Amino acid sequence: MPFLKARRAVTLVELLMGILVATLVVLMAVSHIVRHQRAYDAIAADIDLRARLRDASDLIAADLRGSSSVGDSIIFTSDTAVEFYSAIGSSTVCTVPSLGQITLPPDTISSGRTLSSWVVTPDTGDYAVVFGDSSSASPGGWTRARITSFGTLPTVTGCPPSAGLVSAAEAGSARSYTISLSSSLPKPVRRGSPVRFVRRVRYDVYRGGDGKWYLGYRRCTGGCAPVQPVSGPYEGTVGPPIKFRYFTHGGAALAGSGPTNAVARVEITSHAKYQRPVRLPGRPAPLAADSATVIVAIRNR
Repeated sequence: MPFLKARRAVTLVELLMGILVATLVVLMAVSHIVRHQRAYDAIAADIDLRARLRDASDLIAADLRGSSSVGDSIIFTSDTAVEFYSAIGSSTVCTVPSLGQITLPPDTISSGRTLSSWVVTPDTGDYAVVFGDSSSASPGGWTRARITSFGTLPTVTGCPPSAGLVSAAEAGSARSYTISLSSSLPKPVRRGSPVRFVRRVRYDVYRGGDGKWYLGYRRCTGGCAPVQPVSGPYEGTVGPPIKFRYFTHGGAALAGSGPTNAVARVEITSHAKYQRPVRLPGRPAPLAADSATVIVAIRNR
């Protein structure tokens, strides 16, 4: 048999040293991963907090921008609530069957022209704001009336080609709209007169049953419906996380629920803290806090 040279085995000391080195490498890798995970959590917490704050202020601002203080659109103001007529659509008068009824062209026609457009379809309880021409008996201007019924009918009947707004080809299968109003229109309304649609809404900042703060929305038809949360929750706040401030055209602040027809701009300030401590290496673990301010200029001021 060939001579076999004996191999030197790993000693116990070498084995222990290898295990120790491997353990140190694993611990360093885990520590590195944990630091990166904490940094990621801190960034995610900051982004989430800012998104919540912006979500509330942008939501209210988008609705308020369509309001008009001259047009009596802002109804109620306080530091935690605002009620106003929110713009939901616009159209053009096609025919006037009676003083308390108008018809509108379709919102979708084959040519692609847009004569009626809305964010949400107007409904009973909403308002139509119709522009009337001036005459010897009336100076003209806008008239707001509550909608008592909102329905559809064939365009060839409700907005026929003879009205001059849609052609015979466009009137084919399209559906026009008919609106009945709670009161007669006192000013002359003619074909082509602009129509705006508004809905009375209210935003409230309130504390829910879970002790957290929310931004709530109500549709007010006659009375306001129960509040529905649209943004939140906001935690870590001692008082309301969203506050409203109102200013006149000259920049003077309106205290309390001041005269709503004097409101020229609204300042919406939101603030909150993140619900969990943000832990970063070498730093204390405070609650991440942030704030956002949005200023909305009211139309016609």
